[in-house]
Parts: sequence; C-alpha cells; structure tokens
Amino acid sequence: MNVLTTNSQTMSSKEIAELTGKRHGHVIRDIREMLSKIDAPNLGHEQYQELRDSRGYTSEILLDKELSITYRDWE
Repeated sequence: MNVLTTNSQTMSSKEIAELTGKRHGHVIRDIREMLSKIDAPNLGHEQYQELRDSRGYTSEILLDKELSITYRDWE
C-alpha cells in the first residue's frame, strides 16, 4: 500500500474536527463527499490515506496540504 511520505504536510480528520468544532464522524462524511465530487482519476493515496481500526471502520483520514486547503474552501 502506498502511504503519505513523511516529508509531506498533512492534516488529519481529527485535527480538522477540533479546529472546526465539528464531530469527527461528520468530518469523515464531508471528506468522503468532497473526494467523490473531486472525482479526479489520478487521486490516490499519495494525497490522502484512510486509516482503519481493528473492526475495519475508518478511524481517521489524513489529507495532504492541497486536499486540506480544498476541504477548507469546500466547506
């Protein structure tokens, strides 16, 4: 699996939830909706990474700098 490189600037869905005062589950929902609307064919795990817990549920989404800014503008 490709992962975000350690040199890239990222922001997590948990950080976004804290900064915006939104519930984390709502931020996850909004990120998924944003990613589906972007619908870029080359968008991949170099730009975002979905982390899952032991049950397979999304525990956090990491966005690169460009997608973090897009989320802010999209909101």
